[in-house]
This record gives sequence, structure tokens and C-alpha cells, in this order.
Amino acid sequence: MTRAGFTLGDVGGALSNAALLSFARHLPCDSATALDVDPDMQWTLVPQLLARISDSLEQFMWLYSCANSKGSRRPRQPEPIPRPGVRKRSRRVGKAPIPIESFDDWYYGGDA
Repeated sequence: MTRAGFTLGDVGGALSNAALLSFARHLPCDSATALDVDPDMQWTLVPQLLARISDSLEQFMWLYSCANSKGSRRPRQPEPIPRPGVRKRSRRVGKAPIPIESFDDWYYGGDA
């Protein structure tokens, strides 16, 4: 906005509210304002692709190690790079199977 020669004092006068909104909508993803509104904005296409490439290489190295390891000594599976908005998967839901007569209560939350 300052590159265009306007300041916040110009809002409502020389700079209309619509023009200010247009400036705000077209801010770059790495601007301080955009990152303050949504910190996940820094995950543009390039960081996402690099994270995917890194995860693929880690997975390949793990598979190669598993295929060439002897006995039951296998390395642990690598964890993917955390991405914004994606929760970590849990591997286990419970310790024992749910009896069939209580499945509906568990699945539907007790309202069945």
C-alpha cells in the first residue's frame, strides 16, 4: 500500500474502503499480515512439493532397508513431515474387539 503512495490515514478519503480491501486480498502469502491471519499460508506449492519428495525418499530408504535386513530387526517406519491442517494418524483404536451387542452404542454414540 505504501508503494502506491497511500497510508492508513488516507482510508475513507483518497483511498476508498474497497481499494483497501483489494490491497488486503492481494497480499503475498509470505507477508506479515497474511501469516498473522493464517500461519499455514507459508505452505505454498514449493514447500509442499519438497515435503512430499522428502517423505517419498524416506519411505523408499525404509523399504530398501526392510528388504535387505536380516532376521526380525527392521528399522522403524519414518514419520512424514508434519503438514498444516493434517492430524497425525493413530495406529490403534482400542485394545480389544468390541462385542457385537455394544457395537451400535459405540458406533452411533449411544443414540441407536
